[in-house]
Amino acid sequence: MESKKFYNEDSDAEFLDKLISEGVSFDLILTDPPYNLGKDFGNDSDDLSLDDFLNTNRRRIEKCKDLLKEDGSIVWFAIHHLVGYLQVMMYKTGLEYRRMNIWHYENGFSRTKTAPRTEYEPFLWFSQSDSNWTYNADDVRVPYKSEERLENPVYYTNSDGEKKAWTPNPDGRLRGDVWKFPTLAGKSYEGEKTEHPTQKPEALITELVKAFCPKDDDGNYNGSILDPYAGSGTLGVCCEKLNKNGHDIDWICNEIESKWVEVSEGRVSELRDTLFDE
Repeated sequence: MESKKFYNEDSDAEFLDKLISEGVSFDLILTDPPYNLGKDFGNDSDDLSLDDFLNTNRRRIEKCKDLLKEDGSIVWFAIHHLVGYLQVMMYKTGLEYRRMNIWHYENGFSRTKTAPRTEYEPFLWFSQSDSNWTYNADDVRVPYKSEERLENPVYYTNSDGEKKAWTPNPDGRLRGDVWKFPTLAGKSYEGEKTEHPTQKPEALITELVKAFCPKDDDGNYNGSILDPYAGSGTLGVCCEKLNKNGHDIDWICNEIESKWVEVSEGRVSELRDTLFDE
């Protein structure tokens, strides 16, 4: 199947099965399936009974596991009150738990005064192997909270009783499991935001690609990535931006609604034309 392309098929009905039958496998499956909150994506995929939601996602997870390479990973966005079900399903398929991460944002808004304002969405990270996976820790470092840490070393005594000096990494501290990125709310993001009701920020998705995509000996990202529930195509956009900077990521995105495939193709086409003109 051709990579670096958007497909317009039903992942639940045939697309994932087609990939499995062709023997395709991926280094990373990075996806944001419907949360079952009743959002209008052009179909009823986000408005299922609990039993249907659980059965549908169990089949999705099983098929995605079959599409992972031996050292591949799944990064799966969810919602707080249903993520526990999905986590158990991943355990039961034989995937290996790595971490539950949090996408934290502070520019959301509250729809009610009867509960705390929502400021996060969880995403699960599971791997195919319990001993081998990709996580590029140095690629996703974040700034130190205080610049003072960069000025002087910190001395400590190691297990052999030797005095050692720890000096801060100039690229920043290691990222934790809380990923802070604003939502696409407000005028600042008008150029990026589409009509899709659950679009993720490019900054967040790019950082996830950098964290979990394999690299070649020259330090370029060169893995294969699948998003079977691609929405407005943000994964493809982020991969193409990285590819135009010298990387070589093979990505495949699929979306059941033709409207969003057209939006996705338009975003990537505009990106390619802009970069070509430059």
